[in-house]
Amino acid sequence: MDDKCILDPERDCIGKAEAAKLEGRIQALEKWQEDSEKFHSKFYDWQREQIARDARLDEKLSGMDENIKKVLAKQESCELKPGKRWDAIVDKAIWAVLAAMIAFFLAKIGL
Repeated sequence: MDDKCILDPERDCIGKAEAAKLEGRIQALEKWQEDSEKFHSKFYDWQREQIARDARLDEKLSGMDENIKKVLAKQESCELKPGKRWDAIVDKAIWAVLAAMIAFFLAKIGL
């Protein structure tokens, strides 16, 4: 571009330097806008991937919860069986001791 004014070629162009600055700023803004659009596009793609991954994890976790509940129920039932047996043994032992004591007292009295 010529540094002279379009209307009066003998004079220097007053706004040419300012126009050049504005052109540089416009180009920078357009570049920033393109970069911003690319970033947003990549970000939203990543966000959609995260949502899909979270959905898969939620599915797996719900399956794991069900399995854990089954395992705990099985474990509790297995733990109760020996406890019931032990209670029955203790109960029979107490009755046997009481019966022996009653027999001893009855033998002492002569019955």
